[in-house]
Amino acid sequence: GNWYDKKDTSKIELVDVLLMSAMGPPGGGRNDISTRMVRHFNIVSIDSFDDQTLTKIFSSIVDWHFGKGFDGSFVRLGKMLVMATMSVFKQAIINFLPTPSKSHYVFNLRDFSRVVKGVLLVPGSHMTEGDKLLRLWVHEVYRVFYD
Repeated sequence: GNWYDKKDTSKIELVDVLLMSAMGPPGGGRNDISTRMVRHFNIVSIDSFDDQTLTKIFSSIVDWHFGKGFDGSFVRLGKMLVMATMSVFKQAIINFLPTPSKSHYVFNLRDFSRVVKGVLLVPGSHMTEGDKLLRLWVHEVYRVFYD
């Protein structure tokens, strides 16, 4: 096969092309690709992060944010926020399995980060009490995981 210009249908010659793609594992609406296609590519695979790694990544981000203009108690609350978010995330993966009527029940690390990112949008001048942080976290969990 060849590539052609759409306007004048002249042949286009492609030279030194590098194709890079990404995909997730089959399931949840994603299909398996054939071995005839895979043989043309180098496969690089990354395992899922373990709980300790996720805690370290998101705790570092939350600690950095709460270190800028927040009361010192928010650093402790930030660690609890990450642990609670991880617990909700793991339970959502276990309990909310995709079905034909609820095919959107495919949770990944992006959903975890959306909860944390939503909480971190609040500036230190607007957050003075730990209870408000807890209410904001509950709101973000509902926004991301609630059906």
